[in-house]
Amino acid sequence: MKMKKIFWLAWFLCSLAQAQNYLSWDQLSKNLEEAGGDSKALSHVKCFYDKYKKTEFTPGQVFTPEYIGRCTLNRPLTLGNDRIVAIIDYNKPSNMRRLFLIDRLTGAISATAAAHGRFESGFFNRTLKENHNTVRTAKYFSNEVGSNAPSSGFFLAGQEYEGKFGRSLILHGLERDINDNACDRAVVIHKHMLVSRNKAYVLSSGCPMVSPKILDHIVTLLRGKTGDDIAFEGAGSLVFIYSPREKEWQAGTCDGNFSL
Repeated sequence: MKMKKIFWLAWFLCSLAQAQNYLSWDQLSKNLEEAGGDSKALSHVKCFYDKYKKTEFTPGQVFTPEYIGRCTLNRPLTLGNDRIVAIIDYNKPSNMRRLFLIDRLTGAISATAAAHGRFESGFFNRTLKENHNTVRTAKYFSNEVGSNAPSSGFFLAGQEYEGKFGRSLILHGLERDINDNACDRAVVIHKHMLVSRNKAYVLSSGCPMVSPKILDHIVTLLRGKTGDDIAFEGAGSLVFIYSPREKEWQAGTCDGNFSL
């Protein structure tokens, strides 16, 4: 028992020391701008960390039977990894790198392209009239099940699983009526062969799709914790999907409709 207490004390002190060594937000903003990102998006992330880092969020409801196992959680959602954060900037076109992985400890920024959802158009019925989002531009967002639209706002990364497209990362939306149906909609990060590191050539059914070459890296950095029985033990990193809605926010704010 004494050794166990010593271990946890050492772990706590190590974590505290690491947290104190995180780079300043000003430095991270500079690095993000140099990598092609928007520092204003990072200011909203900073606001979230300042206000909600230790907050317990209520998971969204699940109505789709096949998703109950991976979406229904027996505990609140809390930020589990404060070192790595992901920003997906849907204000940028899909022919640019717009998913940014930010390491707060080293300042490293990794950027890649990401596809977005088509919105209310079936895969084989993508006429110009019905296909509200183009491959290049995301203008329409939804929280509605079956909309095929992208969602925006603040999410926590959940556990990984093997889905239709292979290895995938669950996203738990934290904002009521904005993205809290994300898990029930199966809005996850997964790979697609028609997405490269530099450009997306296809629309998704609502998911941020990335290149197969970087999917494993993204999932490993962001994923939450699972136990030996594959049960959910805790959320991972913050994922902020930055859309025209959030772009209208005042810099440094995080005015989400959070499910507390």
